Amino acid sequence: MTIEASQIVVWVLVFLRTGAFFLGIPLFAGKMIPAKIRTAFGLLLSLLINPMVPANLEIANHFAGAIILSINEICIGLLLAMVVRMVFFAVELAGHLISYEIGLMASNSVNPLLGSTDSTVTTLLYYFSLLVFFINGIHYDVLKAFVLTFEIFPIGTFFLTANPTADFVSEVSHVFVLGTLIAAPFIALNFLINISFAVLGKAVPKMNVFMTSFAIRILSGLVLLVSSILLITSYIVDNSKRSVEIMLKIIQPG
Repeated sequence: MTIEASQIVVWVLVFLRTGAFFLGIPLFAGKMIPAKIRTAFGLLLSLLINPMVPANLEIANHFAGAIILSINEICIGLLLAMVVRMVFFAVELAGHLISYEIGLMASNSVNPLLGSTDSTVTTLLYYFSLLVFFINGIHYDVLKAFVLTFEIFPIGTFFLTANPTADFVSEVSHVFVLGTLIAAPFIALNFLINISFAVLGKAVPKMNVFMTSFAIRILSGLVLLVSSILLITSYIVDNSKRSVEIMLKIIQPG
């Protein structure tokens, strides 16, 4: 069996898109998964899908063209990974807002998946969203959509022909909307507690309003967090499934 040079070039380009995708998707994006394992996953997936990938290598006849196509595939892979991670960015934003509203912002813990130090609520919500993501099988839909991107946007098609700017900016703005929606009950709770203790402080001047309200805010916030877990789950599932659709939409050739 002979392997032509064009087949090797196509495989390398497929691997670059796949490798860039695995660098950014949840679980693989952090420091907990070694780079060798991420590379192995990308290599394996690229080997499996390489035989059925359409390609146009007209520009790859010279060294500069091959470099341009390589950068093009890396950009596509990173864009697709960022679309999948938007939901997790929103969850992290909601975690910071919730921590601030219920008075647990000073409570920090190390998130080994991301290699960063976040508030305890943020780390908890990130792990929970990751668990929901895999339990509902959304990772299968993500991988299927990623394989379909090679049919929608074949190897050799330039990144800018899809004109993803408008859709990507819309998704970034959706991160702030979703994060605020998840944290909205806690914002309302903090507002009600502050109003109540402001009135109580006027009625009972000798009462230590600050310390009492602080304890009540933490206790009420934790109770509300447990009570709203189904609501948070629905937001994560619905928007994760939506991100799969956006993956295919954002690279539609213009």
